[in-house]
Amino acid sequence: MAGYLIIINNYLHDVATAMILSLTVIMVFISSRAGDGPEERERFAAEIYSIFSKLAALSLAWVIAGGIPRAIFFNRYELIPAREKGIAGVLVFKHIILFMMVAAGLLLWRRIRNRLKR
Repeated sequence: MAGYLIIINNYLHDVATAMILSLTVIMVFISSRAGDGPEERERFAAEIYSIFSKLAALSLAWVIAGGIPRAIFFNRYELIPAREKGIAGVLVFKHIILFMMVAAGLLLWRRIRNRLKR
């Protein structure tokens, strides 16, 4: 049973990472348009930013909280099976990409916040 819970945790951990990236991409688009037009557009962007910020914060919290059991059981449920299949390098590459996605999302989120404050 514990194995299933770890696998579900790992899946949801990846989904939370994708949520951060998705919300960031959408917010970059919205915020890039907000400063160009009427006050109504800027208000809309600020409202969406508030909602998306909460979702992104929740996703980041899950990335951190879900990362703890993932790190603890990484060898047993991810690395060893990947080695047996000969794809350990791909697994490491995936985690590097996921880390970079979260880091880029956080940096972009700060830029968006600063743009909307102007």
